[in-house]
Amino acid sequence: MNYAELSSLLAGADSPVVLLEGTRELPAVQAPYLIALAAHLSRAFPHARFRTGNAKGSDEAFAAGVASVDATRLEFVLPYASHRSRQRPAESPTTAIDEISTAQIQEVVDATLAASPQYERLAVNYRQRETHPRQRATAQLILRDTLKVTGSDDMSPPVAGIFYVHAADPDRGGTGHTMRVCRTRGVPVINQFEWLEWSF
Repeated sequence: MNYAELSSLLAGADSPVVLLEGTRELPAVQAPYLIALAAHLSRAFPHARFRTGNAKGSDEAFAAGVASVDATRLEFVLPYASHRSRQRPAESPTTAIDEISTAQIQEVVDATLAASPQYERLAVNYRQRETHPRQRATAQLILRDTLKVTGSDDMSPPVAGIFYVHAADPDRGGTGHTMRVCRTRGVPVINQFEWLEWSF
């Protein structure tokens, strides 16, 4: 998707949400590009909101760009409510995976398995009492990544996802999973190999 196509998509929606996220392994020299893109989108589309996962690296850089314009339009979706609370603006709304209803959790689990069947054991056993704390923590991260795309009763799904991926293996880890969820749900995926070429 080019910049003109994204602009048209955002202009045609009442209150669009754009997902901004990516690998934790963000080279320091690349961070200014993520910050600049997020800041530009925030200024250019004042009716849009931006969603990220509050991880180190790409999420952090994108969030800084949005917050430099308007932190109230920056949404954090978290694995638990206190996740990296010092690294996010107090005025930015948050939703944690453990705050949504049991029915919504099931929808998130189903969407997780549709995109990444390899996570079946983690997703299905997430709330089982006998689940090991480390497995539960991993499940919270994966389900959080899914929730960013599916949305909830209080959170609209995104109209597009903009990513900074690991160049050698774009589909790895949580970022790869999030992109797969986007694709299974018809949300356009845009990575740096596209958006670094944009002129605006």
